[in-house]
Amino acid sequence: MDQEDSPVAVATPPGGIARNPVRARPVREPRDARETPDIATTLGLAGSAAPRQRFWRRPKFWIIGAVIAIGAATYYFMRGAPLPVQYSTVNARRGDLAVSVTATGTLAPLDTVIVGTEVSGVIDAVAVDYNDRVHKGETLAVVNTDLLRAQISQSRAAIGAAVAARQQTAATLAQARDQGARAEALFKAAVMSAQDVATTRGDLGRALAADSSASAQVDVATAALQVQLTTLQKATIRAPIDGIVLERQVEPGRTVAATFQTPVLFVLAADLRHMTLALNVDEADIGQVKAGERADFTVDAYPDHVFTGTVRTVHNAAIMVEGVVTYQAILDVANDDLLLRPGMTAAATVKTTALHDALLVPNAALRFTPAEGPAAGATGAPSGHRVWTLKKGSPSAIPVSIGLSDGLWTQLTAGAVEPGMQLVTGIALAKNANHAGSAPPRTDSSRTKMSLRMPRGG
Repeated sequence: MDQEDSPVAVATPPGGIARNPVRARPVREPRDARETPDIATTLGLAGSAAPRQRFWRRPKFWIIGAVIAIGAATYYFMRGAPLPVQYSTVNARRGDLAVSVTATGTLAPLDTVIVGTEVSGVIDAVAVDYNDRVHKGETLAVVNTDLLRAQISQSRAAIGAAVAARQQTAATLAQARDQGARAEALFKAAVMSAQDVATTRGDLGRALAADSSASAQVDVATAALQVQLTTLQKATIRAPIDGIVLERQVEPGRTVAATFQTPVLFVLAADLRHMTLALNVDEADIGQVKAGERADFTVDAYPDHVFTGTVRTVHNAAIMVEGVVTYQAILDVANDDLLLRPGMTAAATVKTTALHDALLVPNAALRFTPAEGPAAGATGAPSGHRVWTLKKGSPSAIPVSIGLSDGLWTQLTAGAVEPGMQLVTGIALAKNANHAGSAPPRTDSSRTKMSLRMPRGG
């Protein structure tokens, strides 16, 4: 019991009983002291009967200290603490390596024929449509021939007039020849003068010329008629090959003008069971593509179906598009099931070289370089390439020579690398380092709740 709560002693006369005992009034604190809350009231300890504790013995002090210590440790590990390093490794191995070249291209029929017309006029009829199979000589469309037939009739009449004119000139020629013969006989008999003989000879020459001109006019009229008859035949547009109609660019009633160039009316494909694929190969890879090599390709319409083709030829002419130089490799493609269609875009892989039982290392191992720079054994690489293996936990360089690569694995042609040897491909942080560097250590939730629970009254 505190002294301020004990009763005040009252003086008692000797040998008697005190009358009217008076309890001492508690001393009142100053007004300012009563109105100012003390530390106990702030910490929630006011009214407790327990004795006051020193501040370092109170739970709140240790809680605040633990929070500060955890924060300091977290800051230390995140900003300045060295993290343990682990190296990612992949084993060297022996296996097969397929070197390939990837490219894209467009499918096309093996033989495509563009059908036009040499006759100008209105299209009277169209006999075929898309995807129709046609045979050589079959009618595709007909151009109106009314004007052409009238011109043919006119040409035939002109031929008749030319023939009649030639007959007239032929009669004149025959008469001139008879007169000339008599004149020559009379001249020899000294009956006709030389001047009359010369006139007769001139008449015969003019008759010969007129007959030749009339004969030529007959030939001209006949040729004109033949041209018009040929044009009449061409007014009926026929299929030049057996095939399938890929495009139809004409409708009945349309006027076509075959003036400076032949208008395109139809596009026919000879046989869609045999197609070609024109690949645009980058100039850096074209040296690896040869005739006879096999290629696998896919199209967007059938992404899970792999088609095959064979390189027929590689064009020497370069194609430049936006500064990129490519060359065309032409592939022969079998399309027996008719799944492929002209114009489809294909993504192809041309298998250029195949290696068997080669010593292979991952490309990541060839790209790796320790952060601290080259280590022992890094010099002397015949081709300037090296891989790294772990010796006593540290990377050690091995000079190597490389061969072919498929983009993921590379063939080694020289170097002290054996199958199964672990090669460093990168650096990874340890699991505990990840936790230390990324977030403060996790604490058990129940323990956290217990540590934050305040004891009642202090």
